[in-house]
Amino acid sequence: MNSCMQEVERLADDYYKKHVSPNTSLMLADVLDEVIARQGIEVIYLSIPKMDGEDRILNGMFFKHTDETVPPKIVINQLDTIRMQNFTLAHEWFHAILESEDLKQYAIQIQSNEELERAGDYFAASILMNQEAFVSYFEIIREQSLELQVFKLADIFKVPYVSVVRRLSELNLTLVATLASLTERELAELRHEQIGESILDSPPKRIQFTQYQQLVKDKVVKGELSNLDAAKKLTRLNPDLSEEYFEKSAGTRDIDQLWDELDEA
Repeated sequence: MNSCMQEVERLADDYYKKHVSPNTSLMLADVLDEVIARQGIEVIYLSIPKMDGEDRILNGMFFKHTDETVPPKIVINQLDTIRMQNFTLAHEWFHAILESEDLKQYAIQIQSNEELERAGDYFAASILMNQEAFVSYFEIIREQSLELQVFKLADIFKVPYVSVVRRLSELNLTLVATLASLTERELAELRHEQIGESILDSPPKRIQFTQYQQLVKDKVVKGELSNLDAAKKLTRLNPDLSEEYFEKSAGTRDIDQLWDELDEA
């Protein structure tokens, strides 16, 4: 591990300790969007299908408006699995931290976009699979097969299988060569064959509180709530409806920019 990634892990460890109490078994993935929202960053879930000619779908993006009164945004592709959404959210949070925080105490020197993305992935892995917690859980299941170790750790930390394989290797906990070349889909299929499906391998089925949604709709109709505010209130309860309200608020400058950048991405 080079010095830059060591500093990225130190940053992740500091943020983990800041937001996760040592007296709880809470996994950061369970509350990550709330933690990020408390930093003044809006988390938006949108359906972003793979476009023709693209090798992969867009997992997420971070946006910071030139107008400092407009809150920065993280857009997450709600078509991804729960595991991937968690990892992408942490990855994009790293971009937000680089843009917004004073990091003079960390010697994070990034020279290229490729290194930036690699650092984002390493931050996500380090904060979602905090080293101390990860090693502790690994020791409990050390005697099990590598496949079961990966499946169980991925479920505990609610992260992609490939990220667990990489983390096991980075921390020198066990040899992972037999799984290192498998894709996320292949690992999910292997898990299904061995121990069954996991709800984490599908997009989240968010609870839709119909009465509350109707209240929001009524307030918009009465002019008591803007389309943008309605979209914010519904972003986690009903992302599809939230997306509709974001589209209706296209006259708002920050939403215009958001969609322009989505089109360019």
